[in-house]
Amino acid sequence: MLSNKMLASQIFEKDRAILAYLNDVRLELHEHDNGYTLFFDFDSNAYFTNLTLTKKYHMSSNNVIEKCEGCTINWTQGSDPTKMKKKKKQKKGGKKTNVTVTVKCDSFFNFFETIDANSECDHDHDNDDDEDKDHEHGFGEKIDADFDIGNCFKDDLIPLALEYYLGVIEQESDDDEMDDEDEEDIQPKKGKKDPKPDDAADSKPATGEQKPECKQQ
Repeated sequence: MLSNKMLASQIFEKDRAILAYLNDVRLELHEHDNGYTLFFDFDSNAYFTNLTLTKKYHMSSNNVIEKCEGCTINWTQGSDPTKMKKKKKQKKGGKKTNVTVTVKCDSFFNFFETIDANSECDHDHDNDDDEDKDHEHGFGEKIDADFDIGNCFKDDLIPLALEYYLGVIEQESDDDEMDDEDEEDIQPKKGKKDPKPDDAADSKPATGEQKPECKQQ
């Protein structure tokens, strides 16, 4: 089942106003390979001009990804939530000056980037040392995470869209999951039984001493 952790964690406050225009999510299976294409249809809005965004998954065989092909979003000026301008101090000629740079932001719309093994590995490294291994490891994690989100749309959200819309399927919140885990961790402790009176008497150590008899004078 599609969980809040998968998608809601990537939907930030600045994305919500844009996603309010999302009208439909469609799926098309490829005939030439084992992949598929997701179509995100939006109503007319002031954020971007192309009203259908796509994400294609090219697969050589089942669950073997070759490329995650996104699309170019034609953002209107100042509407791109994936980037922001930030002032940064820079030394130039022995003096510090403030320059404005563009930095990448966390956003759901980063999902529409292209992840390609060939383009990712096309970098200038003469030696296949640790840098190459780290690069391949990072690429593998990135493409796996992207593929997981795509499969959530394909296998869960799209087939069960009506059930989600009608509220037949309720998504578990993070608080509910934490409560379940807490209940599993907490186990009742067994209390010690109070000793019975007879047991208490029997448990007294025998001293071997006897009370002296009273003698009459």
